[in-house]
Amino acid sequence: MGKGRWLLVVFCVLALFSCKEDEGAQQLLESIEQTWQECEFSLPKAQLRAEALRDSVGKSSAYVRQKYNLLTIRLRDKSDMVPSNPDSALQTMAYFGKQKNAIDKERACYYLGSAYRDLKDYPRAVNCFLETVEIAAECQDADTLVWQNALSQLRNLYMLQLNYEDELNAGLQAVELARQSGIKLGWYLVDVAAAYEHLGDSLLCLQYCDQAFQAYQKEQFPLKYGSCYAYMLTIYLKYNCYKKVDVMLQHLRRLPENQRPNNYELCLAKYHEYANQTDSAIFHYKAYIDNVKTLSGRYEASAGLQRCYLQQGNFHDAALWGCRLYETNDSIIAQRAFEQTRRAKDAYIYYRDREKERSLILRDERIIFISVISVLTLLSILLAVLAFYYFRRKKFAEEIFGKDKLLEQRKMINRELTRIALMNNATTKAEDVIAHFHDIAAGKSALNDDSWDALMVAIETLYPGFLEAVQGRMNRQMREPLLRTICLMKIGLKPVQITKVMDAKMQTVWNRVKRAEEICGDLLSV
Repeated sequence: MGKGRWLLVVFCVLALFSCKEDEGAQQLLESIEQTWQECEFSLPKAQLRAEALRDSVGKSSAYVRQKYNLLTIRLRDKSDMVPSNPDSALQTMAYFGKQKNAIDKERACYYLGSAYRDLKDYPRAVNCFLETVEIAAECQDADTLVWQNALSQLRNLYMLQLNYEDELNAGLQAVELARQSGIKLGWYLVDVAAAYEHLGDSLLCLQYCDQAFQAYQKEQFPLKYGSCYAYMLTIYLKYNCYKKVDVMLQHLRRLPENQRPNNYELCLAKYHEYANQTDSAIFHYKAYIDNVKTLSGRYEASAGLQRCYLQQGNFHDAALWGCRLYETNDSIIAQRAFEQTRRAKDAYIYYRDREKERSLILRDERIIFISVISVLTLLSILLAVLAFYYFRRKKFAEEIFGKDKLLEQRKMINRELTRIALMNNATTKAEDVIAHFHDIAAGKSALNDDSWDALMVAIETLYPGFLEAVQGRMNRQMREPLLRTICLMKIGLKPVQITKVMDAKMQTVWNRVKRAEEICGDLLSV
């Protein structure tokens, strides 16, 4: 009795410890999810919260650790930290890919695609983002923001590949999701505007910019969309919408200097250029070109400086910046050629690895196929042995009850003879019906009330299953005139004879005959 009480105490202690451990894991998971959401509002706060969770996570379950690893990948991505390899994202994807939680799988797949994107492995990045969209579409409680971001990333990658039609489709899907969720609608409307600009559709580009403008007005112009304001400013400048340009510029100026978009000085320069304030435009173009690192930015600034100096009549400086523009253009062409070569190499490696994976899958399938064939062969041999045994028993039983079997066979023969006699009689009547219709076609006889019903019975007697086969080739109920035309063709009547039998116009009969041949074809051959 004392031993039983001791075991009960141990069991209660273990149960209590397990409950506390489960509660601790659940609290950690809730904290990780809260930190995940905090990334959208304050990245520094999210980083501090994640760091505070590190020690507790290290002592928790594998699932909690992987959730935390995915959170750290998200934080690094938000901080624009380019990974040296995709290993960390691959590990989380390998883990969550086997779990039932679709949201975890969706998020892991998205950040694996982000890693491939940062490493310029565009084929794999596109594949991962497409898989993310597919997972989200099949998941009832998907992470909508990750879903929208995956579509936005696809749009950007399609743009880099100059695939503007797919860019537009991805952008429109993201807008549809944003309208439903109410999350970042203005951002995705600007994406679609950019896609229409690439396709050369200025009207729809402006329409979507206006929709984004209205969306930002409803949100009271949140400062986190500085890059969107900069893009919209350039579009409105291009199409002379100066009132909206002033609004965009006002909100860009409100941004802290370290949060302004990279093309802020370029936006100011274009603004002053369109306002014919060439001195101010030159100042901002030069300020931009001194700090810009991209060739496309230098090209745009050089072109702007050349235009401004030409407008001032300073042809010497205009020529100098024209030379800079020419040199930058050559560099851009060389860079594009290099990037295309690198993308071709990445695509080759991607498809080569896919072929290796496919070869392994085919090898496994062959092994499974051979195993299945072997099992089926053994089952066939076993069934053959059982069948042989069964038929031997059956033969033995037939020998014992031979007389009864012989009597039964004789009865069956009698029944068959009776059936044949009846069939012969039915066939004779069917042939009489067909002869009757030939007489009608020749004008020797006339239709009566039962003629058509008798024809259907005669055809079913002489050609069993014909009417069912004809009906089976129609997607809907066949009209009676067409069915009668088919029956008359089946018994060998020509269109002229059918016209006499059915008392119809020749053109109408020809149309029905043509339709009958399209439907029946080989069924009409006698």
